[in-house]
Amino acid sequence: RIGNEFLDSLFESRISSFGDRANAIRAIEECQEYLLGAVQHYGMALQLGQKHVYQALPRLLAMWLEFTSLEKGVWADDKSKDDDNSKDGSGQIDCLLENQELLNKVIKSFASKIPEHLFYTALPQLLSRVVHKNVETSKNVALILRTVLAKYPRQSVWSCGWLRFSKSKGKEKAGIELFKEAQKILVKIDRQGQKMLNASKSLFDFLITLAKYTPDGNHSAVKMKVPQFDTELKHFIPPIQAALSLSPGALERSATTDVFPSFVPRMRAFNPELKIMQSKAKPKKISIFAVPSTVAQRDTLPTSGQSIAQDVGEMHFLVKQEAKGDLRKDSRVQDLNNVINRIFASRKGSSGPNSRRQRLRLQLRTFSVVCLAEDCGILEWVPNTESLRSVITETYNPQLAPNSVHRRGSRITNFGDPELRNTFIKCQDVYFKKGNLDLATKKFDELILKQYLPVMYWWFIQNFSSPHAWYEARTNFTLSTAVWSAVGHIIGLGDRHSENILIDTSSGECVHVDFDCIFDKGLLLPRPEVIPFRLTPNMLDAFGPTGADGMYTGALTESMRTLRKNRDTLLSVLEPFLNDPIINFKSKSQQKSKEDKDAKSARTSMAKIEGRLNGEYNLANPNKRNKDKKSKDAPNTLDSAHITQLSVEGQVQKMIMEATSHENLVQVYVGWMPWI
Repeated sequence: RIGNEFLDSLFESRISSFGDRANAIRAIEECQEYLLGAVQHYGMALQLGQKHVYQALPRLLAMWLEFTSLEKGVWADDKSKDDDNSKDGSGQIDCLLENQELLNKVIKSFASKIPEHLFYTALPQLLSRVVHKNVETSKNVALILRTVLAKYPRQSVWSCGWLRFSKSKGKEKAGIELFKEAQKILVKIDRQGQKMLNASKSLFDFLITLAKYTPDGNHSAVKMKVPQFDTELKHFIPPIQAALSLSPGALERSATTDVFPSFVPRMRAFNPELKIMQSKAKPKKISIFAVPSTVAQRDTLPTSGQSIAQDVGEMHFLVKQEAKGDLRKDSRVQDLNNVINRIFASRKGSSGPNSRRQRLRLQLRTFSVVCLAEDCGILEWVPNTESLRSVITETYNPQLAPNSVHRRGSRITNFGDPELRNTFIKCQDVYFKKGNLDLATKKFDELILKQYLPVMYWWFIQNFSSPHAWYEARTNFTLSTAVWSAVGHIIGLGDRHSENILIDTSSGECVHVDFDCIFDKGLLLPRPEVIPFRLTPNMLDAFGPTGADGMYTGALTESMRTLRKNRDTLLSVLEPFLNDPIINFKSKSQQKSKEDKDAKSARTSMAKIEGRLNGEYNLANPNKRNKDKKSKDAPNTLDSAHITQLSVEGQVQKMIMEATSHENLVQVYVGWMPWI
């Protein structure tokens, strides 16, 4: 591994002195040699051992896919032409094409030598480049995908199936061809797997229809007609995280069989009752009867939508359509979160001064998000959860008199209260209309924060009766909030209103949902979300007497330190966002313009993420910039402190300061409810 990283570091350091990364790689033969050497060594390492697959494979694929995407028509600037190892135009063309061809040959050999379950861990990265500028690269991507789909059809179908329903004609064609070729392989070695892949199209069709279904009126539940599929539902692995993730010990043994858990229940039949959620998008909750995997493999089971003796319960999912968003974002954020969990799990304690922090139970609560098409998906239901707002609503402070206005949390969360809403808006107007931020902050503090006191501290006491359960639940909440704060800031996760943060009522753990607003998209809202993450009064109240200064700060510091140490791995996992930007498929000219704009925006966002992983606090407040433009005296520039590289501790303190700043909280949208 040391040799791989050495060549990789040589490659990165060689091109770091040039302003244009792509031009440097094109022009300097030495850079291409380092890249080829690094890819070859990463590949050989993956053949010899699997311990560092989550570091090595994403990096290998990123280097390969980036290098072979370089085109021969654009050449380096004057700076690279002066380099001793750069060539003239014709020499550059020959060298580039020769090395791209050589790299594709290397990757083709890896497709048969690297175990399929390792490539399975990188499916999102491969799927993002299924349509590639380089023809040979496209063929190699298709070869790897076909190999994985044929080896593990029941798990891979959920990752690859959306291609056949893509709005992009190129991806749709690639998806159809992928399943056709995989079925040709399976018909000889796994007839049931071939039938399952063939039937998966009608299952996806049915789920997409459910996602797009809009009932008449305000029905909370309707009966649905479930079609007959070409094969029994029990032959499909359920789209839950436990079933679609490799077994914990899969990477510690050389065998390529039984790399997925076998204990996961199988689906038997849909419950015909379809529940309609009452949010704006009208997502639907579906339930599927489940049986043990041993029963599914052994017995012939009825497919009617009625409970039977062999059932062990029901699996619940949410199917939804995003009118403007793209569920691939949610899916990829979950992929990133799973990688982060593996990084946290690999942390080892020590006898040093930070050993206590290194033993903290840091993890993100994740769930499966399967794309059915760009705008439709099926999400694993997260049980035993309530929104942050609901939790606060049901809480009260028993130490206050029954008639005290500060006793009940329902008063704080009542968005229908015009007095509360209008008072906050008036506080905002002091800044947005009169330009006086100090006075707006003062009014926010006096008229809102001091009049609507936090109560969440008492929720843990009221819901966890024993001292041990209470302490564990509060600890779980504090640690999980810290990890989500770190990850949310790194990827620019916005729209963190009180309905998008859930609390597990059985453990106190914090769970985030809805990841459409990433890459600092929250700064583009009419009322920009100018804080790095949600850390409002009730959350601080829940941490206990120390507030943010105790366990929360320690966990946030350890989280940021771990993420910064694994910077290259995280950037490689985020690479699909850059190379497969979310686009709207309109006219051809509009599509091209939108695609170019989104690609440029993604590159800018990746640069911001890289900066944060290097210690920068680069979340610029657009409200301040707009005020500066209107002011004749104020300079039209960003605060230079935003781009200062800080230590881990300094970065954490800056993040907490900005998240809890009343000056920032008074600027966010009233529906975000920054006082709770």
